[in-house]
This record gives sequence, structure tokens and C-alpha cells, in this order.
Amino acid sequence: MMDEKKQKIKINKKVIVNALLTVLNVEKISPSFIRIQFSSNKPVNIDPLWICPYLKLLFPDPLTGLIEFPQLDENNKILVNDRLRQLVRSYSVREFDRDANQFFVDFAIHETGLASVWSQKAKIGDQIGLIGAASKLKFNNDCLILMGDVSAIPAICYTLEHLPKKQKAFAFMQVNCKSDMVSLPVNKSIKVHWFVQNGDNPNQFVDAIISTDLSGQDKLLFWGGMECSLAQAVRHAVKDKYTYLPSDAFHITSYWREGFAEGEFKHRE
Repeated sequence: MMDEKKQKIKINKKVIVNALLTVLNVEKISPSFIRIQFSSNKPVNIDPLWICPYLKLLFPDPLTGLIEFPQLDENNKILVNDRLRQLVRSYSVREFDRDANQFFVDFAIHETGLASVWSQKAKIGDQIGLIGAASKLKFNNDCLILMGDVSAIPAICYTLEHLPKKQKAFAFMQVNCKSDMVSLPVNKSIKVHWFVQNGDNPNQFVDAIISTDLSGQDKLLFWGGMECSLAQAVRHAVKDKYTYLPSDAFHITSYWREGFAEGEFKHRE
């Protein structure tokens, strides 16, 4: 019989919708983020129990301006090609209005990069594609430890704002500046730790995670999203400390890698 941990991983049902998203509003919410509100021409389901749900966004071809949705095989699987990989990016759901079928996505601001450049030029009426929505995990009774750099702030904040009652969570978030910090609902079940990136103390993030006392929690589930080298450091540190946990208690993903576009590096190593 499949144990509870494995059931948790198997529940990811990625549904391909190939919807068209239209920009309704654009707002620079901090020095590091642009928030864009989208409407969708097709209904999209975001399971309220998903942890850190994400969207597969399809951007217009920079040369033609066209949005060309992927072809599907007889099993509703995407026929992936190199061109598609260049135009698709994964972004966390920041807010979701089910009744209006609208999404809010926070784009991290960078000088280069397909999605970041598009977001900085976006205006009301612009369109991109939405291939589908998914998540790796669902809430359960495990104590949730969320860890991320500025790229994972939208995912972590969304998850903290949608925690089921009695769900315990610890959050460790490292941002570029204090203005990137987000006000979160008061919840006795949540302990939030903010850090501002500090070149003089590069280990502050990992050290804080490792030094936190989690001994009073029955079960632990680690989720992380961050730059590749930081993800490797966090992954090694928590696995070395919590050697008694099974491998599927750790879900730490390289959201990005310095100098590489998405699709040019491994998200899990």
C-alpha cells in the first residue's frame, strides 16, 4: 500500500489548458517585483490544498510576436521541442480569483531574461499563453518548512496566506532589500524569518535554517526555491542534519541559476 508520503508526491495532476492570458493591470510593488494581473479565456483550477502552485507561462515569440501553443499527443502530453523550451517559463501563483478566473503573478526584475524583459514592457491588453497549472505537494499534517530567496517570495507568501487551520509552518525568506518584505496575516501557527541579502554574511540564510529548533515537531516537510548554488547549500545542510527523514521529505528546487536561462540547467541535482 502506498504510504502517505508517496501519495503526496503522486497527487500532482498537471492539466494542459492552453489558455490565453490578457493583462488587466501592471504595478511595480517593490524594487524587485512587478505584479501583473491577468484574465484567462479558459477556466483554470488551482487546488486550494496545493503548496506553492505554479503556472507554465508561454511568451510570444520575440521575432514574430505570435503565441504558438504546444501540440499534444493522444495522452494529453506536450510534444516538447527546443523552440518551446525557449519560450516557456514557470512562475508562482501570487493570487488567484476563482470566480473571476484571474491571476496575479509577481515578476522579479532583471535586466535580461525573456519573462523579466516582457514584464517591464507589459501594458494593459498585452497577452501571453498559459499552458497549465500544477504543484508538487499538497498540505497535510507535516510541519512545513518553506525556504527561498527573492525568486520564491511569491510562492511562499501565497502558501502562508492559504494555510489550512492548524497547519504549522516555518518560513525563511531572503530578499534583496527591506522593501521586498511582505506583510503577512498574523497566525500563531506560522513563524516567519526575513533576511536581507548580505555579502558580509553570506551564510546567514543557511545558518538560520539549521540553527532553528524543530525537535518539537512530529513530521517535517521541507520545500525550497532559490538560486542553484544556494539550493545546493541548503539541500546538503538540511539533509545532513535531518538524516532520519526520508528523501521525499525534501523538495528543494533551483529556481534559477546565475547566467543561465530556464531550461539550460537542472532544477534538481
